[in-house]
Amino acid sequence: MLTTRCLVVGEALVDIVDGVPHPGGSPMNVAIGLARLGIDTRFLTRIGDDEHGRMLGEHLVREGVALTAASLRGGECTSRATAVIGADGAAIYDFDIEWTLSESTAITEAAEADVIHVGSIGASLEPGATAVRAMLRTVSSRTLRTYDPNIRPALLRPRAAAVARVETIMAASHVVKLSDEDADWLYPGRAVDDVLAHLLARGARMAVVTRGGIGCTLAIAGGGRPVTRQAIPVSVVDTIGAGDAFMSGLVYGLVSGGLISALTAEVFAPDAELLSALERVVDTALTSAAVAVSRTGAAPPHLDELAQSSVS
Repeated sequence: MLTTRCLVVGEALVDIVDGVPHPGGSPMNVAIGLARLGIDTRFLTRIGDDEHGRMLGEHLVREGVALTAASLRGGECTSRATAVIGADGAAIYDFDIEWTLSESTAITEAAEADVIHVGSIGASLEPGATAVRAMLRTVSSRTLRTYDPNIRPALLRPRAAAVARVETIMAASHVVKLSDEDADWLYPGRAVDDVLAHLLARGARMAVVTRGGIGCTLAIAGGGRPVTRQAIPVSVVDTIGAGDAFMSGLVYGLVSGGLISALTAEVFAPDAELLSALERVVDTALTSAAVAVSRTGAAPPHLDELAQSSVS
């Protein structure tokens, strides 16, 4: 296992697919993806002591993710999302979710992390989102901060306030990843290159927009024009967890490539070698997503699967 310590912060919930409960939630999927790739991963979330909460806790133990003690909430219900899978394999969700988090707990848990990933509803839904922002204001400048907003419009009202919260997290993050759907909701009518330029202007040093079967487009602060990397050809079974597998692959690539210090340096001045290394990281993320969409459910690859798919 890599010695880098990663803290993932955000929601854990139960996905109800065709009436059957499955462990879910974008940040939890990312945490599991990181653990499967050999990264020491702790998860700060909110899980009730009901049947669904016990299922989530057992699932995290099996996957090697350390659940923080503060994540377990006695007397509370575990959040749920009911998913309907369309003919194209895409999932549409109906949420029953709560997100609460103590600022002091978040700050304490983040103090020892080398990487902090925040995501989705947990970074946007109040009152917990306030604690996430406070945590990011206090962490060491040497801590790599990554963010995937994974926008859920039904939970983000009013829109203007939601966009402002998302952009606050972006400004505190070194790496920001959007899906093309996220980009369309946040910045309707704007071209991908323009969106990426905006993310860099907000403070990100690396920004990525995933684009389904096309692949993704990457931009680096001070690195010239955006670069599009092609998706790995694969037969798609469903897209549940695809973006999360991309995100865990991206973080793994940054960690295993020894790129944390470069991205968190006080002065960020990427040279050709660093730009090439970051493109390889994105290729790793695309490979991780390709493995995930080739099978049912949120199923990010293990390290041996990622290695095999990278050379096939």
